[in-house]
Amino acid sequence: MASVLDRYPDCHPDAVWLQGEQQQRQGRHSTSGFNLTLVEDGEGTLHGPVAAARRQLEVLAPLLTELRNLAVPCVVDFGLFVGSALHFTSSIHFPPDDVRWFADQGIALAVSAYPTADEGAEDGAGDLQ
Repeated sequence: MASVLDRYPDCHPDAVWLQGEQQQRQGRHSTSGFNLTLVEDGEGTLHGPVAAARRQLEVLAPLLTELRNLAVPCVVDFGLFVGSALHFTSSIHFPPDDVRWFADQGIALAVSAYPTADEGAEDGAGDLQ
């Protein structure tokens, strides 16, 4: 994975791991990979995070093509904070054209809800992985 990332110096992953390395919580990694925050803020709309992630991935098109050619699975995980007074529930909207675009790029979509009980814990609200 590191050799692929070396060819894209403008890509700055948040974390990189190798198959067999010890995980923080349990066991060893079964695969190599990396994660990358695409956007910090979802632009305050139901569709904003999807549009912002797509724009950033379009900039990373050469990297995505290489990963696809190497059969590396790619997932965009939209993180939502839920459970607080500010974000008791959260939603995200996936227009059909965007879903098709992600599918055409070979990118799976996921949504992860992060429960919060404290408004101060939401400083990074809208982070996408």
